[in-house]
Amino acid sequence: MSTSVGHPWRRRLHVSAVIFFGLLMAAPFYWMIINSFKSSREVVAYPPTWWPKEWHFENIEAALGFLDPSAIVNSVIFTAIITIVQLTLVVMTGFALAKMRFVGRGPLLTLFILTMFVPGQVALIPTFILVRNLNWIDTFMGLCVPIIAQTSFGVFIFRQFYISMPNEILDAAKIDGANWGQIFLNIVLPLSGPPIAAYTAVTVLTAWNMYAWPLISTTEKDMRTLPLALAGLGQSFSQTPPNVAMMAVLLSTLPIIIFFIFCQRYFINGLGGAIKE
Repeated sequence: MSTSVGHPWRRRLHVSAVIFFGLLMAAPFYWMIINSFKSSREVVAYPPTWWPKEWHFENIEAALGFLDPSAIVNSVIFTAIITIVQLTLVVMTGFALAKMRFVGRGPLLTLFILTMFVPGQVALIPTFILVRNLNWIDTFMGLCVPIIAQTSFGVFIFRQFYISMPNEILDAAKIDGANWGQIFLNIVLPLSGPPIAAYTAVTVLTAWNMYAWPLISTTEKDMRTLPLALAGLGQSFSQTPPNVAMMAVLLSTLPIIIFFIFCQRYFINGLGGAIKE
């Protein structure tokens, strides 16, 4: 009797907590959006206004003027290259370590796992020295290759996914005369949709927002990515109107928000499948 009475209250408490923390997390985004369309005087006004008195859509053009178009293009290229190449490597390597038998498979897997425990800061200076010696500073090779090489986590995730895949499916394809390439492309890859979607979403978010390595590996303005361009706005905040700076942050965040909105179903399904496995 007490359980049936208390259950609705527990549900209401749970929903109320979810709504509260959801609003708490959404508040900074709401503040950024409304300040993006205010005048510079209204942004710093006290008491603050929670809705623009007048919408200033010209802030969009002004923000694009402060953001170097090359930074936007560089971020798109940087994110696309890392996502496509790294995803290709981790999917194929994870499958090979899970289903193919070859000499050195065990030590190779151990090496991948061990590198997961090495902090990125430890490898930062040696990586920079190597990139400099290869004359890759201020090039997309130097910008992308060290990040693409960070495949340990992805290889481990896909290896665990493919370990759970029944061998009977692969054996049946071998009996029909399929080689490893045909098995991978026609059978394994179509079944790998959920983890591929989840890994793609995480990689895109990470690459788009990456700041430290682009800062270290580039010195020319033409090679800057969006996070570096936004950092430049912060350093020259006295010359940059606050409403324009807010609009610049909004414009740089908008593509990744739209990407996640369209891909969230695949992302959640991928995480759910990984947890289930």
